[in-house]
Amino acid sequence: MKVIQSIESIYDEQKELNDKLKVKVDQVFKRIKKDTWHYISRVKGLESFALKLETGRFSNPNMLEDFFACTLVVENLDQINKATTLIRNNFDVTSQKPKSSRMTHKEPFSFQFDDLRLYAQLKHPDYLPPEPISKISFEIQIKTFLQHAWGLATHDLIYKADEINWPKERIAFQIKAMLEQAEVTISGVNNLISLPEVSKDNYETAEQKKILKFYQDFFPKDELPKDIVRLCKNTKELLSVLNLKVTDLKNILTSENAAGRGTNLKNLSPFLLIIQSIIYQRQAVLEEYINDVPKKFKIILPKELQTEKLAITSLENIIKV
Repeated sequence: MKVIQSIESIYDEQKELNDKLKVKVDQVFKRIKKDTWHYISRVKGLESFALKLETGRFSNPNMLEDFFACTLVVENLDQINKATTLIRNNFDVTSQKPKSSRMTHKEPFSFQFDDLRLYAQLKHPDYLPPEPISKISFEIQIKTFLQHAWGLATHDLIYKADEINWPKERIAFQIKAMLEQAEVTISGVNNLISLPEVSKDNYETAEQKKILKFYQDFFPKDELPKDIVRLCKNTKELLSVLNLKVTDLKNILTSENAAGRGTNLKNLSPFLLIIQSIIYQRQAVLEEYINDVPKKFKIILPKELQTEKLAITSLENIIKV
């Protein structure tokens, strides 16, 4: 596209400073953002700049609010407020769109772009002379990963297409409506689970809850993994193949604790501690499974375990570490 000289000159006057601003802002976000968040930034290209001016919505071509813009992507709607607070603590925020999270200009049947945008400047220490880049306003979009994924997947269909195509835009916004419903469901899951239609259990989860209660009763919280659900699932599988119940497990560990072992052994993970306790308290049960025909579930027996008493005649059902 042909860009006239006067517009190109205005663009060039701003680009160098905005390139420097990008470096500074990128450094701040690299320092403050959570590892699970995603950050991207860009300085507007010449053609995009010219098209923006041609919208007729900006009276001053030297003060485009998104000449430099960046996006912070967070897990879900519940993280939006945390991200906003973090940004306000590290930048001077002058305004935002939409102005209120409780009010929108959109009709109920509209799903057009309306993500949160903050307009900010770099924080500048009072004891230093002002830098030119500290006076430049820039845009920070805050999105969830679902919103970001929709934008990546449909941006060219809506904003950069080389044809006018009503069905494409229709489908793109239908997808956005579905994703918005998914976002709302994720955010409100704690309320939804109380509804009678979904407030249910099955035998699998009921048994896992018993195992979770067992671990919480016998182990301090800091000795349990963050992914305690996986630990419970692994333990359920172990109990299932050995034909043991959670009540058996409680009795086993209680006996081991009384013998000065059990949870007093601090060199083993909770799962391996259970295996060690079974070795001492239910040796025959464990040997029967290990020496049986090959099974899908393999019992891990690392060298840290005391396995000398086990009579192992087959290696098919164990993992030696």
